[in-house]
Amino acid sequence: MNVIVVGAGIAGLSTAWSLVKAGHQVSIVEQGPIPNPLAASGDHHRIIRRAYGAASGYGRLITEAYEAWDEMWADLGEHHLDPRGFICISREPGDEAEEYREGMEAGNYPIELFESDAAAKRWRF
Repeated sequence: MNVIVVGAGIAGLSTAWSLVKAGHQVSIVEQGPIPNPLAASGDHHRIIRRAYGAASGYGRLITEAYEAWDEMWADLGEHHLDPRGFICISREPGDEAEEYREGMEAGNYPIELFESDAAAKRWRF
């Protein structure tokens, strides 16, 4: 099958890579240079996380995304994912940080919880 992918950001290039791996002929159309500094994925601050609060379906898809990325990095012979944790601070019951925690716990993903005194000792701001 011949496929045209519109956009050469991370989503478009990943889609094109996947289609080529599946044996399809792929052309990519991009309005600017590659990488495009105006693209949504054009900076250096992209994140991938399992914590999505009530949108737990996203969290479940992340495992598949990590596996696909590992395969893509192997194909490219390069690795551009810098895995790090993140800090979420809950200021009041039921806030977004609490929703993230609930999603992580529901998916049985690793998480460390710190009470405010312990967090203040570990991360001195």
